[in-house]
Parts: sequence; C-alpha cells; structure tokens
Amino acid sequence: MAELIQKKLQGEVEKYQQLQKDLSKSMSGRQKLEAQLTENNIVKEELALLDGSNVVFKLLGPVLVKQELGEARATVGKRLDYITAEIPPGKIPTLGGNPGWLHY
Repeated sequence: MAELIQKKLQGEVEKYQQLQKDLSKSMSGRQKLEAQLTENNIVKEELALLDGSNVVFKLLGPVLVKQELGEARATVGKRLDYITAEIPPGKIPTLGGNPGWLHY
C-alpha cells in the first residue's frame, strides 16, 4: 500500500517539476520578446524624428549598409507586428492551486 502511494507521489512530483520547467521556459521566452518589443519601439521613435535628409544604416554582419528611411521604418513596423503577435495576450501562465494544471 505504502509503495503504491510512494509511486503515485513520485509521479506527481515529476509532473510538477516538468510544469515548473515549462513555465520557466515560457517566462524566459516572453521576457526576450518583451525586450525586443521595447528595443524596436525605441528604434521606431528614433526613426520618426528623422527626415529625408538623414542617412540610415543597417548592420549586416560586420558591415554597415545604407538603407532608405522608408524601408527602415517599414522593416521596424513589420518586426513590431511580428513580435506583438508572438506575445500571448493577457496573463502569464501561473501554477494555480492544483499543481497539475497551468492557469491563464
């Protein structure tokens, strides 16, 4: 009897540990996306301050390449759309009262 309870408890502990790993991975990914979102919003604000007489460069590997202002704005806008779509709306998943379930 005690052996059966011990096995069941061990199974539940393993499930809980896997949920903690999954949550940690999700949180890490979300933090990375939020950092990219902040960075791209700053770039968008800086590009909005420029006019046609300014020169914009894009870093490709170790080389700076001249880029049209409109193209740079469009690229940043697309990046922002992509990042925003990747961040799940609403709350971050948390471990609720039941350790076997993730709650949103």
